[in-house]
Amino acid sequence: MIAQSVMALEPPNGVKIPEGVPAQGHRGFYEIHNAIESMSLRISMDASLHGFVEGKVCDECDTIRVSITPATKAYANNVEVPLTNAKSRLGRYATVIYLMDTKEVTAIRW
Repeated sequence: MIAQSVMALEPPNGVKIPEGVPAQGHRGFYEIHNAIESMSLRISMDASLHGFVEGKVCDECDTIRVSITPATKAYANNVEVPLTNAKSRLGRYATVIYLMDTKEVTAIRW
């Protein structure tokens, strides 16, 4: 999980709290991102850079589908690369970071 620290008990302007997350922060943090760490990435993306990734947040968790958009960033060894390079990770290790409320992928890292 990736959390955004906040100083107040209410979320900052523009931050949507996902359904199921308490309205007030826990110790001043709101969880806004989550990650799928996939040993065998399942990804589909078209030429317009729209697509999806399927994976699990944990071994016991259900499979989820998160959306790839042209705003999604891709990183190889902490260096930004073209998003189309993510397709080369099909069946290989990658970490997919996504927004919990919209299930939109913000980054794919390997």
